[in-house]
Parts: sequence; C-alpha cells; structure tokens
Amino acid sequence: MKKLIYSVVVGCLATFIPTSAFAAAIVVSNDGTFLGVVDSDAYNSDSICNQYGEYGSRYGTGIFNRYGTHGDRYSETSAYNERAENPPLLIKDGQPIANVTKNLHFKNRLDPDFLQQMACRH
Repeated sequence: MKKLIYSVVVGCLATFIPTSAFAAAIVVSNDGTFLGVVDSDAYNSDSICNQYGEYGSRYGTGIFNRYGTHGDRYSETSAYNERAENPPLLIKDGQPIANVTKNLHFKNRLDPDFLQQMACRH
C-alpha cells in the first residue's frame, strides 16, 4: 500500500515538474566522485538513464547499484541510506541544488527514485 501511494504521488508530481529542471545537472558524491549526468539520453554513456552505462546500471558505480557505496542502504555516502549524513549532491551550473537521498531530515533533498523517474521519462 505504501509503495502504491508513493507511486501515485510521484506520478502526479512528475506531470508538474518539467524535465528541463534537472537538465545539465550532474550527480556527485560528497568526496567529489562523479556519479553521472542527468540526461534522458539512454545512449549517453555518462547518463543516469543509461541502464547499461556506468552510472545508470544496477551494476555500475552510480547511485542505482544497491550493493555499491553510493546506492546501498548502509553507506554514509549512499543515496538510499535513510540515515546517511553525506549523500550525493545534485549539481547544476556549478552549484549544489539538492541532496540526492532517502534521508527525510535534509531540507533540500531529492529522492533518488524520483530523480530517475523525472530524468528518464520520455
């Protein structure tokens, strides 16, 4: 039930936020590690939307690898750790605009699943 409500809310929000809001942004860990570019082009090797690329794959080094440093549930630098103190950042025009995290305690946070749904919709 919780997942259904989340899906409905995200679906509704996705219709109101333009994809361009995230265009030309990058995801970077707090230690400066590049974690992908926010680009809906599924063929861009650096895109978080390329499910076969380094940053969009479940097996790459990006935030969507649930067993990797930036995507598991336990790492302090993970987008999916609900208690992470140092989650990845969304950077646009050289400025951090949000923490990409499941941690609800961050004021300027962007859920990683929401980011993927917004950036990768066609």
